[in-house]
Amino acid sequence: MPARILAVACLVLLVAAPAHADLISDWAKEPEVLDAKISPQGDYLAVLKQQDGKRILVNLTYPALELASVMSFPGRNEVGSFSWVNDERLVASIWQDRSRSTEPEAYGELFAMNADGSKPVHLFGYRASQDAISTGRRTKVRTNERGSARLMSRMPGNKREILISIRNWDLGFDQTVEAAQLDVYTGRVRNRVRAPVPNAILIADLGGKVRFSYSTNDDQDTVIHIRDPKKRAWKVFSEAAYGESNIEPRGLAADGRLYVSYRPDDGPAGIYYMDPKTQQREEVFQNYLVDSFLESDQAGNAYAIYYMPDRLRYQVIDRKHPRAKLLKSLSKLFPEATPRITSSSLDQKVAVAFMQQPNKTPEFYLYDANKKQLAQLFDSQPWIDDGMLPEMRPIKVRARDGIELHGYLNVPAGHEAKDLPLIVVPHGGPHGPRDEWAFDWFAGIIPMHGYATLQLNYRGSGGYGTQFERSGFREWGKKMQDDLTDATRWAIDEGVADPDRLCIFGWSYGGYATLMGIIREPELYQCAAAGAGVYDQDVQYRKSDFAESTRWGKKYVDKVIGPTAEDRRAASPIAYVDRIKTPLILIHGREDLRVPEEHVDALLKAYRAAGKEAPEVLMLSRERHTPRKPENVEAMWRMILGFFREHIGPGVTVAASPAVSPDGVATGR
Repeated sequence: MPARILAVACLVLLVAAPAHADLISDWAKEPEVLDAKISPQGDYLAVLKQQDGKRILVNLTYPALELASVMSFPGRNEVGSFSWVNDERLVASIWQDRSRSTEPEAYGELFAMNADGSKPVHLFGYRASQDAISTGRRTKVRTNERGSARLMSRMPGNKREILISIRNWDLGFDQTVEAAQLDVYTGRVRNRVRAPVPNAILIADLGGKVRFSYSTNDDQDTVIHIRDPKKRAWKVFSEAAYGESNIEPRGLAADGRLYVSYRPDDGPAGIYYMDPKTQQREEVFQNYLVDSFLESDQAGNAYAIYYMPDRLRYQVIDRKHPRAKLLKSLSKLFPEATPRITSSSLDQKVAVAFMQQPNKTPEFYLYDANKKQLAQLFDSQPWIDDGMLPEMRPIKVRARDGIELHGYLNVPAGHEAKDLPLIVVPHGGPHGPRDEWAFDWFAGIIPMHGYATLQLNYRGSGGYGTQFERSGFREWGKKMQDDLTDATRWAIDEGVADPDRLCIFGWSYGGYATLMGIIREPELYQCAAAGAGVYDQDVQYRKSDFAESTRWGKKYVDKVIGPTAEDRRAASPIAYVDRIKTPLILIHGREDLRVPEEHVDALLKAYRAAGKEAPEVLMLSRERHTPRKPENVEAMWRMILGFFREHIGPGVTVAASPAVSPDGVATGR
């Protein structure tokens, strides 16, 4: 089944795009296909895509791949996430663009319709009784509810109801959370179960019964409660301070034991069985470098564990599960890929896989066991020439104090890793996220313009265990920064980087690290570009969204930066502007709530106070923390790449090479 068979749905699905000479404008375009899922009976394929700047859901029949229906909403409403909840019924969340920014928001509303477009219902949300987003005809009146809902379980054996979690919009920080059964045809809600504490995340077992509550208290401690479904009573299962929690529930096995994420000796998280009554643990899989994660099917049955010491790796735990067998085959066919199975039919005969590879734009494949065929369905960005994407290489760096650090080097296509212009790209976060083996949605355009990039999982990054993450607390601008410097010097010493052609560019915490990099090492980099950076820790302490909207936000800053105004000042780039010699540009979203634009004001004020010429600033209108509007993304990259060219010269020439399919046949894209 060739990919071009989808041309029957060309009205709503882009399957081919003309080649463009302008890489930047092509890169700025949003991915067209975002998700695809097969229905339980395998007779429909639902595809989430971008069309005219909005997310819509397109339903195709399978295997004919003929258009069956389209779910789209009028005005500033669009489709968010979606799921098949029975053989014919789809439930989707509703996103709204209500602010001045381009980033849509979810308010916990749910909408349902059949795959053929019949029986549309605004199921849940504060506008449910108004029918504000009906698909064109009025439906029965439902009770609107001031709360946000998310899908918890498809309720196996129940064709009409799903289990949802409801976060009620109470006043203040404390929001009550309930689980309830929702009729996907009428919107009726029943059998509510309230969480034992506010703001909790509820977890259900394979049968759809609520069993666990996961929450963070006012002191940012992690608290887990367990529920006895017979007695309908909650009790504390475990409690630990932030950064010290070593047990988290991940799912329930068929024998009633609990799958938990457990961190022995504050190291990386492994997957273990745990008896809910005795709390005795039994190892299922443990990697002692990186965290491991459980992979389950749509019914909650675990079949594999994945982890990423360098490339993505899998450990199968249910060898008989059809998805495990498919995963094994995909890993052999695509050895450089990060395969994830998005959905499969109930008989497991048809499955959809999402494939991420560092040197290819993400793709969706469909496997049909009856036909014994694996075929590409969609390329998320067919207008990007995969032959120009870089070669990604895992790296190891020894920090000055002996700690081994891991990361990735991206080498421009067709070149050796030798004497290259290099851009150091520190990731955001910093605590929790990490750089991964995958296509780089954000900075992947840099190697396409001939500059190598270095991505390092410095201490404090997520994914390497509790102790590694905690080792970055109160080390912002200090040991965390030394790690980036050591990685840069490693690239020079290894002959990878030309020492006279080095720049640093990061976003969010990466923007902070960019400033601290040129402050601590004024002679190392020839230029620096900072996006959405934290430049004044006091601004972050007072005005960031998490500091203003949560009880634990300020305590988080106290923990990772320090509890005093002096600590915040000492960790702020504005305090060291007099040391900056390196040419700098700034990019920031005007509607950024996570890192407010006052950070830019504070930095420019510090430049003026130091008698220095202020850096050039690009303020992105109608953007929050991450730019999304194509014209803004394009303007940003034109500025950044032009800045690199000005200060370290043009990148090496990247000649497109033909993209190659799994069977070795060039596709010509």
